[in-house]
Amino acid sequence: MASNAASAYERRCRLLMRLAYPPRFREFRGTELLGTLMDLAEPEQSAPNVRDCLDILRGGLMLRLREHPPLRHWLLYRLVAVRLPWQYRWWARDDIQGRFSLERQLTLGLLLYGPPILAISQSSPSYGHMAGVLITYLLLLTSRRSMRRAMLAKHEFHPDGTSYVPRPPEFRPDGGVYELQPDHVRGMQRPGR
Repeated sequence: MASNAASAYERRCRLLMRLAYPPRFREFRGTELLGTLMDLAEPEQSAPNVRDCLDILRGGLMLRLREHPPLRHWLLYRLVAVRLPWQYRWWARDDIQGRFSLERQLTLGLLLYGPPILAISQSSPSYGHMAGVLITYLLLLTSRRSMRRAMLAKHEFHPDGTSYVPRPPEFRPDGGVYELQPDHVRGMQRPGR
């Protein structure tokens, strides 16, 4: 019974970490956090207690807020596909590889561009407008993979999401700040050159 409780506890911890932390953190530090949670568990505990859940959710939220680009950079990235500054490139990778990346971009575009278009055309939303949005979405859906590859390349990532630079800046083995700057990366050999 103890192994069933432990596996249930581990499943719930993984689900909680998936809700709270971005993929990059789980990729590089997930096993460390999971090991700590498993060490803190009582012998027959099948789920993390409320306090641990709140701590994990709070930690994940604080990490996401700390790494999120400022509003100006975020809007340019989201609306015009401008490349984010160097310190936010790993956030961009997580966003580009996210499940609903295209849908987030289209929703924001509709919220910002929809009202002026309706005001210029001087008409209320109709089935024609909804059909136009649906056709646009379906056309973009067919080119999702190429758009994702282009955005990853713009932020200096391979199509599979691995970086041109070996590891993210905050995860250097000695705990120091990663000193490689974008100018150094430009001199590195990239695929297709």
